[in-house]
Amino acid sequence: IFLATTTSISVLSNSLLLFIIFTTSSSNIGPYRYLLAVFAICDIMTSAGHAAFQPNMHLTTTGFYFFPRHGKMMIAGNSYDTVFALAFIAVYYQTFLVLAYHYIYRFKTVTRGITRSFTDYWSQSHWVTLAVVIYVLYIAGFVGTCAIAFTPASETRALVPREIFDIYGVDLRDLNRGFTVIAVRRPDPATGAMVWHAPSVVGLLMLLGMFGGTASVILYCIWRTLATIGSSDNQLTAKTRKMQMDLFKALLIQTGVPVLFSYLPLATCLVFPAITGISLGAFGNVLFSVTSIFPSIDAFFVLFFITRFRIAVIKLFHLP
Repeated sequence: IFLATTTSISVLSNSLLLFIIFTTSSSNIGPYRYLLAVFAICDIMTSAGHAAFQPNMHLTTTGFYFFPRHGKMMIAGNSYDTVFALAFIAVYYQTFLVLAYHYIYRFKTVTRGITRSFTDYWSQSHWVTLAVVIYVLYIAGFVGTCAIAFTPASETRALVPREIFDIYGVDLRDLNRGFTVIAVRRPDPATGAMVWHAPSVVGLLMLLGMFGGTASVILYCIWRTLATIGSSDNQLTAKTRKMQMDLFKALLIQTGVPVLFSYLPLATCLVFPAITGISLGAFGNVLFSVTSIFPSIDAFFVLFFITRFRIAVIKLFHLP
């Protein structure tokens, strides 16, 4: 019910945003409308991924098991559970990269003609090509890391907690059941003591590195953009300065939503079990379901804080 609700709201709100984007003219927004449109489409894809593929997230003392909640995904006698889990990972993580694109665009727009850069004479096609290449490499990095380090193996099947079967009625020891798993500590074959599993630790660090990379880009652009808008040394007019600050504030608020509803729950799932050794069990489903809120409400902030869009919505629905 929760996922059906958030997905329905996401499709409706982001479709409204797309309609407003392409029916409202504003010279102040310019090519930024296309980046907003891409973000809206990504939000719809992410919500659809939540509705169609979001697996159960069961936290253990050393990580988590991530497995489909719809039963065995068998096609032509082959299990596609793991494939669908990886497909969900692909549509889920794209949001963080597209959000970083927003900050790069805002930074380059504010600093155009004020600071010098080798990208000053790039055409729109240069930026689009670079964005597509980085997108492909970024998603391939996430999916490739998960496919290599966190897909089922005989060892991880043997380590499946009994409680997963007790709670979900799913036997992950069945070879026709697919999943992804992070288990950073495992029993030593000789002593039975729990020791760090190097491949899983490296894989987790790679995920956190890519995850943190987008956050670093965002923080850098926030710092440089604020410094430029607030500086008295540039030639920005009062009107332009206010417009850029309004757009920047909207972007900051738009960022606060994924930080609260995506970054923090995801970081908890990835890091908390590995650091504390405490099992939160089925509560992982609560944490991960929370991440579906972000793409469902994101469009409302864009529609509210961009003045021309807000006016267009008021006229469209004949509001006061």
